[in-house]
Amino acid sequence: MSQIFHYDLIIIGGGRASGLAIAAAKAGKKVALIEKDLLGGTCPNRGCVPSKLLLGYAEAAQRVREAGLHHIEASINEIDVAQVFKETNEWSSQVDSRYESRLPDNVTLYRGAGSFRDDHTVEVNGELLSAGQIVIATGARPRPAPYPELPVWTSEDLFPLKGSVPSSITIVGGGFIATELAHFFSAVGIKTTLLVRGERLLPGEDAEISQIFTEEFSKKVSVRLKTSIVDAGYDGSQFTMGLNDGSTHQSEALLYAIGRIPNTDHIGLEKTGIETDQGGFIKRDSRLQTKIPGVYAIGDVAGKYQLQHAAGFEVHYLRQILLKGHDEDFNEGAMPHAVFTNPEIASVGLTEEEAQQQGLPYVAVTEDWLASARAMSTKLTYPRTKLIIRRETFEILGCHLIGPEASTMIHQILMLMHLKNDIREIPKMIHIHPALPEALLAAAVKAINQIKSQSFS
Repeated sequence: MSQIFHYDLIIIGGGRASGLAIAAAKAGKKVALIEKDLLGGTCPNRGCVPSKLLLGYAEAAQRVREAGLHHIEASINEIDVAQVFKETNEWSSQVDSRYESRLPDNVTLYRGAGSFRDDHTVEVNGELLSAGQIVIATGARPRPAPYPELPVWTSEDLFPLKGSVPSSITIVGGGFIATELAHFFSAVGIKTTLLVRGERLLPGEDAEISQIFTEEFSKKVSVRLKTSIVDAGYDGSQFTMGLNDGSTHQSEALLYAIGRIPNTDHIGLEKTGIETDQGGFIKRDSRLQTKIPGVYAIGDVAGKYQLQHAAGFEVHYLRQILLKGHDEDFNEGAMPHAVFTNPEIASVGLTEEEAQQQGLPYVAVTEDWLASARAMSTKLTYPRTKLIIRRETFEILGCHLIGPEASTMIHQILMLMHLKNDIREIPKMIHIHPALPEALLAAAVKAINQIKSQSFS
């Protein structure tokens, strides 16, 4: 019989959950951390961090192109896209070693694929590990692209990018990964086409904000709505695609960004009592615990949110539960997100469509940002704030921003929702004039006045 190595805590997946391993070790726990690929997980290696580093170059190029709005004649002579990828790849190449250097001595790192043998036993590299507490944090991966016989990319093929930068690229998808990558490639001078099956981009956003985004984004990137690929071929240098409208389209590279699937299919869940939903995401209770006592699932593998900050918040919760003896259900509050494109979007809470579906008594107001001279100075006319406010209580049900620094501005709303969720608090606070958040003030006053006028009508 094989020897079993006993630990206080086993963590399968060395992404965001590696922070839990470090905290547990510092608390005196004997910890096993299993990672089959790179420590740090998707975000710093192949996801949000390197993609945002790329977007920094895109934003610099975009500012040059928009200089004419300010009566400045400017042009871009050259963009060394190969150097852009080189610098980004160099940063990502150091992630794994940085994470490993932070691990305390009483964290045993296993480089390999972990697979359950039973509810509390995991096999890795032929060794058996057991623990009363196990955390599954194996994350998710891009949904496989069709045409597996062709060199079709997903987002993971960009970090690191192997080979030369293409002169043209077709991206399939209408979500945040597709639009962020299309924004980057187009902004740095790569001929970019975005093929979208639906009628608008970012369909998960509030419909009004999504429509504004689609219109503005399409001014910078070639977007083909209600379009899909029905067949594709590759001649060694470029793709030829047949589209559903009967036309053909060609590009040097083809990338699919059509969602993500959980890494639950090769970790031996069938040998346990752990349950998954139809999409393969692990089911869990209000303590982030699976059907097996002491076995938890956090991050993308549970599927509630595909967001790094959501995973980080769940890690923090488990630290309180497992290491500090706290005894409360998990409550993440209103989960915000941002889309780092041009235009930039930030959102929290319900869309107007969701408020309607739930039958909530609400008012919805949409206000431009022209109350802020700082916003006016950008020469952009599309920025908007949309607020969904509950009529009886003035509670913020949802906030949706589209415009420069939206991901920064929304934190004023997040703080208010966290401390005292009442839109009437915003006008009570002094706003720096003429900073961007004055745009939020204008929207708040409009919503308050609309609710009051309805109350007296």
